[in-house]
Amino acid sequence: MTAPGDPWLRPLSRRRRRDLAVRARTPLAGGYASGGAERIDLDDGTAVVLKRASAAEVAALRAVAVVTGPVRVPRLLVPGDGWVLLDHEPGGPLAPGEPVPDEVWVTLARTHAHWRRNRPRGVPLVDDAWWAGRCAQAAERLGAAAERYDATADAGAAGVCRAAARTVGGWAADDRATTALRVLPRTVCHGDAHRGNVHLGPGGAVLLDWGNARVAPGSLDVVVLTAPPADGPADAPSSPVPGLYRDTLHAALGAPDPPAMVAVETAWARVQAHVQYLPFAADHQGPERVDSMVRVAAGALDELRDLPAAVRRG
Repeated sequence: MTAPGDPWLRPLSRRRRRDLAVRARTPLAGGYASGGAERIDLDDGTAVVLKRASAAEVAALRAVAVVTGPVRVPRLLVPGDGWVLLDHEPGGPLAPGEPVPDEVWVTLARTHAHWRRNRPRGVPLVDDAWWAGRCAQAAERLGAAAERYDATADAGAAGVCRAAARTVGGWAADDRATTALRVLPRTVCHGDAHRGNVHLGPGGAVLLDWGNARVAPGSLDVVVLTAPPADGPADAPSSPVPGLYRDTLHAALGAPDPPAMVAVETAWARVQAHVQYLPFAADHQGPERVDSMVRVAAGALDELRDLPAAVRRG
């Protein structure tokens, strides 16, 4: 992926106070490459990453850059129209089964605390319309999956996806999730904080790819990062949330969150996370995964029936 004429080169040269030239370009996969990315080696011995990026991703990177303390995210060098230039982080992805490093939990906790009840310009807000849109998108993709299974005469798989489409489509008008949103504080979330976006290098762990950042309850990132493996049932046990996350969050906020609020946040996040990943499951993971994801989301919605009232009383 290249930006026409390398428009980043001149501003980067000004920043580094020397003329720079490109020595090599290498396509990248993994957390950098949600929209296409390449490593660019420069003649000063350094490397940068050029990737397609939305205005929302640029806004999120800028928002996280102002968070104080040991926050580890890609450093924004030059923003552009539809692209962004970042420092290259040497290293590789988190290995299966390897614990999520402390740096990632501290980065999320400090970001969630810094932006609690604030919204940086340009980062999308999760609200009633957002929720309805995610439900509609998931229902549409599940319906399309059902049609594909019909074409292969797999009636069982088609039935699972069709039933899931009806259920999730109905959730768009379900006020349990939106009621929870109205009582929860929102903050800047990575929005897609799965293990594939954790990058390990000599300087420590970095959370890559902020292209799905949004302003939402912070437990969305926690639930995604601790989710069971994607190649199994969604209702398998999640990894425990390390005490470091809550300790760092509450120290930065100056007070602990009430347990009732944490419970609502966690239940809401389980609903949101499974609905937002259902389109991927419909296209790539099969009816068993779809069915288990819908079961988890439905159970979390049931938890939300009474929890928000407890938060208001608290």
